[in-house]
Amino acid sequence: MNKLFTAVALSAVIAGPALVQSANAQRLDPARERVIRECMVQQNRDSHDGYEGKKGGGIQWTYRACMVDHGEQP
Repeated sequence: MNKLFTAVALSAVIAGPALVQSANAQRLDPARERVIRECMVQQNRDSHDGYEGKKGGGIQWTYRACMVDHGEQP
């Protein structure tokens, strides 16, 4: 049990800063934030069927396609 705790703590120390840095990098880009807002508006505008999200996740594909069209990762 002690080895498991040590391994988890060590991996958190090593991976933690990298995860925080990538999250901050995405958050600070105003162009990316603008694209996200535009794609969310398009997603909400195109989803008229309230059942669509349950059939196969059609709503999420609208958002993802929009993000890729703008050259961003969804």
